[in-house]
Amino acid sequence: MRALIFALSLTVAGGVAADDGAPTDYLDTVLVSGSRTPTTLGRVGASATIIDRDQFAARQSAFAVDLLRGVPGVTFSNAGGFGKQTQLRMRGAEANHVKVMIDGIEANDLGGNDEFEFGNLTSADIERIEIVRGPQSSLWGSDALAGVVNIITRKDDGPLAGEVDFEGGSYGTHQEHVSVGTHQGAHRWRLGVSRISTAGSNISRLGNEDDAYRAVTANLSGAWRPSEILELSLTARTTAANNQVDAVPIALPIDSPGVAKTDQTYIGTHAKLALAGGHWLQQLDATWSSTDNDNVDPTTGPPSEVGGDRYKLSYQNTALFALAGLLPSQHSATLAVDYEYASYVQRGTASFFGDPNLHRHMNMAGLVGEYRVSLPRAIALSGSVRHDFDSEFRDVTTYRGALTWQFAPTASAFNLAYGTGQKAPTFTERFGFASSILFPFFGNSALKPAQSHGWEIGLSQPLFAGRLRVNATYFSERLDNEILGFVRQGAFFTAVNLPGTSLRDGIEIALSATLPVGFTASTSYTYLDATARDHVSGHLEDEVRRPHHQVSGNLTWNAPGGRWHTNVYLNYSGQQRDFDFQSFPATRVDLKNFTVLGASATYDVARWLEVYARVDNALDERYEEILGYQAPGIAGYAGLRLRYDRM
Repeated sequence: MRALIFALSLTVAGGVAADDGAPTDYLDTVLVSGSRTPTTLGRVGASATIIDRDQFAARQSAFAVDLLRGVPGVTFSNAGGFGKQTQLRMRGAEANHVKVMIDGIEANDLGGNDEFEFGNLTSADIERIEIVRGPQSSLWGSDALAGVVNIITRKDDGPLAGEVDFEGGSYGTHQEHVSVGTHQGAHRWRLGVSRISTAGSNISRLGNEDDAYRAVTANLSGAWRPSEILELSLTARTTAANNQVDAVPIALPIDSPGVAKTDQTYIGTHAKLALAGGHWLQQLDATWSSTDNDNVDPTTGPPSEVGGDRYKLSYQNTALFALAGLLPSQHSATLAVDYEYASYVQRGTASFFGDPNLHRHMNMAGLVGEYRVSLPRAIALSGSVRHDFDSEFRDVTTYRGALTWQFAPTASAFNLAYGTGQKAPTFTERFGFASSILFPFFGNSALKPAQSHGWEIGLSQPLFAGRLRVNATYFSERLDNEILGFVRQGAFFTAVNLPGTSLRDGIEIALSATLPVGFTASTSYTYLDATARDHVSGHLEDEVRRPHHQVSGNLTWNAPGGRWHTNVYLNYSGQQRDFDFQSFPATRVDLKNFTVLGASATYDVARWLEVYARVDNALDERYEEILGYQAPGIAGYAGLRLRYDRM
């Protein structure tokens, strides 16, 4: 309780959040992923947060997840530190209920139970991240049951720009990054390469082995505008990571020589055509995402490999028009079709329990309709419906409707939305995976898709001439056929549909302020009540790894003259529960609350040279987000950045 009071007092005094930075034109900020066409925050009809490049520069963090922790309604579970498995949950849903896109390319890992591995997402070459909360399946299909995270990479605007970064610090960590790009006439391109390597920290409670991590990421983007009405573009991103991991022979991790290798590749080609003076928009996207995960640990069994490829083709057609008369209004009507082919491959050593080698695939198609209308008195209505055809499951229809109203006398903005979502069982849940000989995982081919419905009501209110903005949202969601993906049955594990309805209710509050003398501050608070039927007792129980209370804070100072920049952040996570598999059936145990405090400072030596320093976990807090996986202690880093920008 004292930690919570401390966190609240600090954030109210000047605190926190990555929630949008509250510019004076906040409601006019364009959101790409809240609709099938770019829409302003004031009319999107959904709770959304944007983390922009300025926030990345203020924090100076190597990993994007460090800023995502400040987003209301978002919870992370990290398996012990740098580059380790990191799950994002939104509003209490599962990690594979959130669709993640990189420049519009779906990035969820078919070989990783349809989750995106946030542990490998470095902040280099990222321009901004959009987080849209609430059911979005009517726009983006399966995986968007709880929301969407859209990662937008950097593009260059000047004739020639380049950047070189070096960073080093605690735990034998060093990072290098180089990028170059240009934008001249009808052509634009940018290439960035980053490398991070760390000796790591000790994850396991038992032993003292540090678990190293290294990764290389390359990001390429380019575009060509042969005419005013046509743009052709290409985006590509690849990451190769090598991760030392500890074995989990029965329940808790122990020191072992385990190594997990991951390769991620995302490539997309895009064509945009604007006809009729920009009132008729057409877009064609062809994307490919591929992941490969190799695991070697003689402690638990023979090597295994699992991965997948997703090929996707999307076409959409949007008409923009206005109606005059008694009720003047602006309209947007979109029709879209998505087709996807997914291929899943698993390789391992056959044993007494069977042959894990398999190659499966399935086809999916979605028909999407979205209609948006802006009425007088700053009222906007939107509705979307999607029908999904799946080669393995029954067709599913999802829909969403929203109302936004901007009340001019007080500059208030109200939002009311209702939507449904769906998540198909993953390849892993249906077919199992090449796991350890001890307690192997067997798939369940009888699983049904999870389906949700829920609503939210929100208020955004500027105060003191826009220097302070308050965002508050209440949400309530219900999930049927929730899939519990790790249920022990005798000497093996499997996945099951839970009985009854899982409940998700909560409150999200975010404040952001522009203060005198160059200070900006933000703070957020999330209350979450997420429960589900226990598969053994049938009683409603708190979902594991979802704290009831979370507080985040961020205070930034840009000195007069613009050469000094400092940032202080705080993240508080309340008590949460996790499964303990040391007993059978597994029991729920408490994970203690914790507070993580950090700071950074940047000095612009010259227009072309910047130096910075950062301290993470300054209080040296000892905590676990997953039972048995210890988070790193206090750490310090320093770096320099060389820039060339010829405008």
